Amino acid sequence: MQSKKKTILAVAALVVIAAVLLLVWRAVTPKGEAGEKTITVQVLHKGGEERVFTLETGEAYLGAVLTAEGVVEDNQGPYGLYMLTVDGETVDEGAQEWWKLTKGGEMVNSSADSTPIADGDHFELTFTVGYDGLG
Repeated sequence: MQSKKKTILAVAALVVIAAVLLLVWRAVTPKGEAGEKTITVQVLHKGGEERVFTLETGEAYLGAVLTAEGVVEDNQGPYGLYMLTVDGETVDEGAQEWWKLTKGGEMVNSSADSTPIADGDHFELTFTVGYDGLG
C-alpha cells in the first residue's frame, strides 16, 4: 500500500511539473501581432541568384505570409511549414540541401510558422548544403 501511495505522489508531481513548464513556455514564446505591416524576404538561391520580396500583410507569423504570397510552397510537416521549395527552387534532402531561415543575418531558432513578424522586419532564406553546424 505504501508503494502505491508513492507512485501516485510521483505521478501527481510529474503532472504539476509538466503544467508549470507548459505555462512558462507559453509565457516566454514570442507572440505575433496582427495588423498591417511590410516585411522584406531575401531569397539566396543555389547558384548565387538573389531575389527580394517586399510583402505587405496583416498576418502575425512569417509562415502564413510566405505561403500566401507564393514565396514558399505550402508543405506542412508534423511541426508546421516545411520549406522544400522556395521561389521555385526545390532542395534535395538526400544531398543535405535545405533552406536556412535568418532574420537580419541571425539564425532563427523557430519554425517559420511560429516566427512573429513586425513592420520593417528583414528575413533571409538561403539555399544551404550540409547539416554540420547547421549553417
